[in-house]
Amino acid sequence: MAEQDVVADREPISGAVPVAMGAGAVVRIPVPGTRGLAIELNPRGWKPKSGSTSSLFVQDLTGKRHLRLDFGFNKNSQVFEWHWNQKGTNAELGITNHTSVGQTEQVLGRVAKVYRVAGRALLVVGAATDLYSIVTSSQPLRRSVQVVSGWTAAAGGCKVVGAGGAYVGTAVAPGVGTAVGGFIGCTVGAFIGYVSAERAAGYLFDWAATAVFGKITGESALPAPAYGGEGGSFGGGGTFGGGGASGTW
Repeated sequence: MAEQDVVADREPISGAVPVAMGAGAVVRIPVPGTRGLAIELNPRGWKPKSGSTSSLFVQDLTGKRHLRLDFGFNKNSQVFEWHWNQKGTNAELGITNHTSVGQTEQVLGRVAKVYRVAGRALLVVGAATDLYSIVTSSQPLRRSVQVVSGWTAAAGGCKVVGAGGAYVGTAVAPGVGTAVGGFIGCTVGAFIGYVSAERAAGYLFDWAATAVFGKITGESALPAPAYGGEGGSFGGGGTFGGGGASGTW
């Protein structure tokens, strides 16, 4: 029991929290039922030399089909404001081009701008934390396996749970709900994925390190056959015969 307490006290610091919080800044979060659209913070395809004025994108892999939250001149309202621009996504999300937005979307647009940078910074913090845990670990190989497993599962969890959040959010409020649900789901999924994989990898590593496998030899594998009764191999009392034929042949 004391040995278990010592091991528990020496549990390594983990990058799970910053990795989970930053995952949405780089992971492409799918939006189910939209023919390949996903939530991202950077544009795909063509963009102006001065850079995009949009901060949030729900787009396909080429960027040709997209819904983006933009701050700039709105052709419909004739003012500079936050608004949705879209191409080829109206059927799935129900938002027309140059749609003015409310206060919630305006906050989302500002937060997305900050999160694009802050999320990547959090990933750097997570990477530095995990690197430190490897360097200071008494079992660096074990800790390395845990870290690699955690990061891989965090990305997968972000995609899977984030997609669920985006689906629910789209049903509630297409556009803003899509993004908010996707990012919340991504964070939750990344954390659960990281922690679960980290622990599982540690258990499997310990099991593999302590497991002992016996070698099967020819003698132990095939026991000698017995064909006869008490005294002989084939017969009743002698070597081959039924009572005494045990002499030399």
